Amino acid sequence: MRTVRAGVSLVEVLVVMSIVGVLVGLLLPAVQDVRGAAARASCQNNLKQIGLALHNYHGTHGRLPPGPDARIGPENPEWVLSWMALILPYLEADPLWGITSRACRAEPDARKNPPHVGIATPVKTFVCAADARLLRPGVTPAGRTAAFTSYLGIAGSFIGPAVDRQNNGRTIRAAPGVFGERPGVRLGDITDGTSNTIAAAERPPPATFQAGVWYTDAVVDLETGPDGYLRYGQPWLPGAAGPCGAAGYRFGPGRLDNPCDRNHLWSLHRGGANFLFADGGVRFLTHSADAILPAVCTRAGGETVELP
Repeated sequence: MRTVRAGVSLVEVLVVMSIVGVLVGLLLPAVQDVRGAAARASCQNNLKQIGLALHNYHGTHGRLPPGPDARIGPENPEWVLSWMALILPYLEADPLWGITSRACRAEPDARKNPPHVGIATPVKTFVCAADARLLRPGVTPAGRTAAFTSYLGIAGSFIGPAVDRQNNGRTIRAAPGVFGERPGVRLGDITDGTSNTIAAAERPPPATFQAGVWYTDAVVDLETGPDGYLRYGQPWLPGAAGPCGAAGYRFGPGRLDNPCDRNHLWSLHRGGANFLFADGGVRFLTHSADAILPAVCTRAGGETVELP
């Protein structure tokens, strides 16, 4: 007696494939959302660790880390380091800090490796989980191998209440923030309130790696940077803007393939970015918060703002 086996028709195969395709199409956005949420949470945790390190630094030195524009000399060989490098001892990175401190005493140019091996050493805490390319060194337009960070310190704002400064005969308005000054800002200097003042925020380095070196920002030119910090809405000097335009840049979406986006705050997260406040708190702000950022990027502007 012969047994007849029932086969699967082509129509049935196509139906099953269609159902599987629909299910995959439904699941893929959900998986991407989960991954995006996990990256955002990891990024927030990085900023919380950075905030804690800043407070521990302040507890030791009585001030937050200084900017790179003064006290140059053998009495302070670490002046060439960025604020991120200065908080290494408070991020459980003592071995790297030891190498870095010795390198500063041996060689004042922090771009030279060796002895400054730190300039090409990625630090996971300084890298957003959404940007895996920064877990390994990159090459700057000048041909130097360097490690990069997803974050920037905030040194104030060029938008809103400010003080006048002269620059090449041109008056520009800049209000001070948490970083960019020596010998460093005290928490008591943040009269707008530490919970209302941004200390650091996200800014992915462009694909060209023209900005975002975490180790040092002591050497700045008009074609690269900002590295360690920026002032919100900072305008370019006349004749120096190049293809990016001279206008100040605001908080909004950006692209890795657009080098000009290195001049403003943005992130690889959908809809906004993470911000570290001077009290150590971290908030995710959507792009609509751009209207209040000029106020919360300054430490003593006296503005009244309501955070989302």
